[in-house]
Amino acid sequence: MSAAEPAGLTRWARRAKSAQHLALRAKIVLRCAEGGTNKRAAAERGVSQQPVNLALPGH
Repeated sequence: MSAAEPAGLTRWARRAKSAQHLALRAKIVLRCAEGGTNKRAAAERGVSQQPVNLALPGH
């Protein structure tokens, strides 16, 4: 992840007008970039692991 990417993802995650799926994807990517696991990111967001796997292809 480049240095600019986390800032953009954070803006999407916090924007009130972002689509919910985009905000969820941004939050998942940010959590995993901080060192969290896919399983933990799913648990923290209250979703199954499938959305996490879709947000992070090849991760």
